[in-house]
Amino acid sequence: MDTKDSLEKKKFPSNQKNTHKVYNLYAHLYSKPNLKFKTKKKISFGSKIKVIEKKNKFYKFDNFWIKKNDLKKIKYKNKDIFKGLNKFLGTKYVWGGKHFSGVDCSGLVQLFFNFNNKFCPRDSKDQISYFKKSIKLKNIRKNDLIFWKGHVAIAISNKSLIHAYGPLKSTVRMPIKNTINKIYKTANLKVLGIRRVT
Repeated sequence: MDTKDSLEKKKFPSNQKNTHKVYNLYAHLYSKPNLKFKTKKKISFGSKIKVIEKKNKFYKFDNFWIKKNDLKKIKYKNKDIFKGLNKFLGTKYVWGGKHFSGVDCSGLVQLFFNFNNKFCPRDSKDQISYFKKSIKLKNIRKNDLIFWKGHVAIAISNKSLIHAYGPLKSTVRMPIKNTINKIYKTANLKVLGIRRVT
């Protein structure tokens, strides 16, 4: 469970059977099932919760309420694994991050696999080994992953990609060829491989 306040430190029982997950970039938490009772707390995309009560258009979990339209059922999956990737554009780059307040390149990839109930390693060096289907740059298409040493980007077409990019301190959309050239010029890194994951 990802939050910004003390909720982050709270231990949840390991036998908790989650029923829903956050679908939007983040969801506000409410102290009562009413828009007037919004707290300063938020939980991030992919956070899993156990709904214990429903009232109006709010669902209760733990001691908080959350809007129903911020959630999907726990078994929900998108056919397009990276559907909604655009919601992370502009999110701050934070090494080790997997949260609306900061994300890194491999964390962004893992978030969408986990949201869709699929396994994906945490680090890019393990992701390139885990995904076996190698693709040539000329055949790249939407949802292919492009790997460099210590970095990964998600193709959103055969011309563009989205990645949480450290040098720009943000999650950005960039042309594929320009990105390959920029990373080579600034970090002296060539593409290690391209993997088809769907």
